[in-house]
Amino acid sequence: MSIPLAPPETGIRFIHRTGHHCGSSALRDLLEFHGIVLSEAFCFGLGSGLGISYLAPSGAPVPYMVHVRSLGFEERVLRTFTPSMSWSTFASGNAAMLALDERLDAGFPALLLTDIFHLPYYGSSTHFPGHAIMAWGRSRESGDVFVTDTERPELLAVPRDKLALARFSNQEPFPHQGNMYSPDSLPLTGSLREAARAAVRCNAGLLLNGSQCSGIAALGHWREQLPLWASEVDWRWTTRFAYQLIEKRGTGGGGFRKMYADFLDELALLDNEIRNSPLPALMRKSASAWTQLALTLKVASEGERFPLTELEAAITAVEHAEIHYAQAALQA
Repeated sequence: MSIPLAPPETGIRFIHRTGHHCGSSALRDLLEFHGIVLSEAFCFGLGSGLGISYLAPSGAPVPYMVHVRSLGFEERVLRTFTPSMSWSTFASGNAAMLALDERLDAGFPALLLTDIFHLPYYGSSTHFPGHAIMAWGRSRESGDVFVTDTERPELLAVPRDKLALARFSNQEPFPHQGNMYSPDSLPLTGSLREAARAAVRCNAGLLLNGSQCSGIAALGHWREQLPLWASEVDWRWTTRFAYQLIEKRGTGGGGFRKMYADFLDELALLDNEIRNSPLPALMRKSASAWTQLALTLKVASEGERFPLTELEAAITAVEHAEIHYAQAALQA
């Protein structure tokens, strides 16, 4: 397999194609480095990436947050290839960076979790942890680490001290303590088709068997708490941030459901049951419902009144679409 070189001044080998979501695009790159070529959408589906989390985290940029991908997504993808996979975590930034140096110097890239607040190329004024990037090499002169990140096509230089800070966060729902994964190899054993089928069933179960703050049940809790959103002084920013989390921040649109529908379309080429099922079409209906909810939140953020009735209806439409899909997935 031919691995392209970074700009001549670095001489670093890396693999990267732009994508929608940080985790699925970074995993796609890591897998291809180890000889496994999958699409970003297939990586997302293989990790049972769909989720719903309703949170009121302390220290977050808004008092209430709605996340639309599952927790533990990266681990589930990697355990398809290495069942014993676990993150390397560290007690300090210095220890985390020394361990990264060792892997990069040995010629192996590393998957890292970061907070974009500390990544200079974002220029972000808000903390957003759990952001996955790939590290490919480092400069012995400056100490900069060269990384790739989602929609940016080029190799990016990150100062060592900034990356050390970015690798640690205590903010829910994605705390990380220097999390790094850098395998020597990723062997493909067993049937990818069967692994993907199992992932579809797993994801449906995650959606249906949640709690008050996770899975489809979280939508009802969110709907009940809308009056609390309306009572916030800065409810416009809360609704705007929710719109971004659903439609913009790496989701590919429709709360990741558009990308998951692409995964189902790919799986249908390998699996007659999926091909003959309504699952891809149902997922696209769910994506449309999530987009409509996001647009209602966007309109709210630009308006003079909190649209309680409209948001209740939009959340209910998403709830119905998600239940319909998840039940059909378990039956299929």
